[in-house]
Amino acid sequence: MTAFRTRPARILVPALLGPLFLFILMMEAYFRFKLAKAGMAGWISEAFGYRPIRAFGIQYALRILIPLYFGAGIYAWAASLIPGLLARREWLKEWKARESLAFGLSALLWTHIVLWWQVPTALWVMPGIRVMPFWLIFPLLGSLALAYPLWWLSQKSQVGLMRRGATLACWLLLWSGLAWAPQVLPRPRPEARGGDQPCKVLLMGIDGLRSDTFLERSAGFKGVRYENAYTVIPATRLLWHILWGGDPMTYTIGHVGPSKEEFEHPHDLVLLREAMLKGWRPRFYIDDGGTIGVVGRHMDLDDSLMPASGWENFVNSNLAASFPLYAVWENWLKPFPTTNPWASMDEGLKEALRMGRGSGWVMFHSCLAHQPIFMNRQELKQTGRWWTLVPRAYEPYSHIGLVQPKDVSYVDPRTGPFLAYQVRMGSILKAWEPIWNALGQDPNYKGAVRTLFSDHGERFHNVANGLQLQGVHGFNLDPWECRAAMLMAGPGFSDQIEPTPRQASVSLLGLRDGIQRLLADKGPFDAAYFETCEPMAPFRYHTLATSAFGPDPIQFRAEPEKDLAVGTYIAPGGIWFTTYSKSIQERAKDASVGYAVGRDSYYFKPMQKGGAMKYHFRGYEPVSADEIDEDAFQKAKTKVEAMLSKGLVDTPLP
Repeated sequence: MTAFRTRPARILVPALLGPLFLFILMMEAYFRFKLAKAGMAGWISEAFGYRPIRAFGIQYALRILIPLYFGAGIYAWAASLIPGLLARREWLKEWKARESLAFGLSALLWTHIVLWWQVPTALWVMPGIRVMPFWLIFPLLGSLALAYPLWWLSQKSQVGLMRRGATLACWLLLWSGLAWAPQVLPRPRPEARGGDQPCKVLLMGIDGLRSDTFLERSAGFKGVRYENAYTVIPATRLLWHILWGGDPMTYTIGHVGPSKEEFEHPHDLVLLREAMLKGWRPRFYIDDGGTIGVVGRHMDLDDSLMPASGWENFVNSNLAASFPLYAVWENWLKPFPTTNPWASMDEGLKEALRMGRGSGWVMFHSCLAHQPIFMNRQELKQTGRWWTLVPRAYEPYSHIGLVQPKDVSYVDPRTGPFLAYQVRMGSILKAWEPIWNALGQDPNYKGAVRTLFSDHGERFHNVANGLQLQGVHGFNLDPWECRAAMLMAGPGFSDQIEPTPRQASVSLLGLRDGIQRLLADKGPFDAAYFETCEPMAPFRYHTLATSAFGPDPIQFRAEPEKDLAVGTYIAPGGIWFTTYSKSIQERAKDASVGYAVGRDSYYFKPMQKGGAMKYHFRGYEPVSADEIDEDAFQKAKTKVEAMLSKGLVDTPLP
């Protein structure tokens, strides 16, 4: 105890408060990922075996996490010391290092309780606590945080009850301020590029928004909703490259990271190039930059902004739940709003619209519904009696190998990942609706073709007894992944609420075609054109291994990504690309293809033994599954690829 009374200890302990609390959180995250055997957690654990990623993790902790928690620790002690003077004025000179340690940890714990109360499901990352019911967790943690401060006040018997109560109230207010401040203070915002170009095309994308979920929750949106809209490929990065004018025959055969060829040919995105040359000044914003892969690439964009470049995006999206204080301050400090569990549902959209003023082509893509979804308290209310459950109940399974027999013996419908997905999509749409509906009166955007769409859907694989795995996309061609949300407004569409969705079959290729039509001054981009320019919606993609979702009785021609890439190049800042052992033409031979007309969609998956399985769906309901021979498969494949290979200059005009 003597050491705690020395001057060095009095200085050292406040400085170590934040790093000590961060160390506790880091140990939680370390064991969580170290013990992971599969899924995203397993992938992250494996990734840290690579030197560049490990080096990034170390410098990230030294550059961001430790300084942030160091400052938080100093604040926690100051916010404890100053109100304590109400109970004992001499304390400013007499405080001991052990009091600093106890009060500082109490303050930081209380701050985290405030944040966990806002997003209770984030507690599933905390070992031990995750198996306690919510109704017990918060009283328990609150008692733990207040135990020492209440004991300390009880020792000041000479101080009146009112002053002790005021002291405690000041502590709680100041400790809570560390969590509340970045949520209420005006956020520093980068200067917009400006310009006087009125917007001609506005694209607003919500990652993974299914058509059925969208239609159920969008009745109040102005504009024309389409029930039968389809993506070209259920992969975000590749789809956006097609919308930018990239060749679909190239960008339907690719993967998460950009290839070497994409770095070597920066101007193959011909619509971006044409828009820049025509003075449209195209701008693209995204709240999860790791999704697109533009880091280190020259692209014909007047402006492009994301929360962070390189590997930081993966920390923001996948690790922020483990560090709540970092997450909430990250939302305030980043140059563009991000997607962690404490992120606002509408800040990214508002910022994109602000930054886009002066551009003729404004694009925003939001990943707020990326899996896994950490529901906040308002969202949990929609599931019913959430406080009776344990945080662990809301953690979805990302891999079938993580499911144990006991997990399927009873499945609580309140904790299903599809329900969480629907609730989150409802939250996003509710936040976006008033912003979208006001665009028709906005001088900068009212004359634009305005699109709210999704790049693909989301599939939730069933295990047994109602148990589902968390949502996925980019693995298969099926209606769950290929049917997309689509809402069009503006001149040539509608600026009124249209209660009945239209049944016309539309493809996201139609967005590309319409933008090219405007750039070429060949007529309006309106409903008549959009509903006829791509009468049959084509899609193509690799058949990827589906072992994460359970055994497949049919052996399809599926090439795992690790076998497709000869080399994956990783830089410390997160620039990575691949070179392939086969050309695009060779890799395309075993690709799955499909097409859709109206509610009917057809998917052709090649089998290892030859031939293919042909699947027919009406909406999301299966109609038939038939085995066809190789000739029939090749005919279907040729048909789809002919639709995909149709060049921009060949886009039919009415």
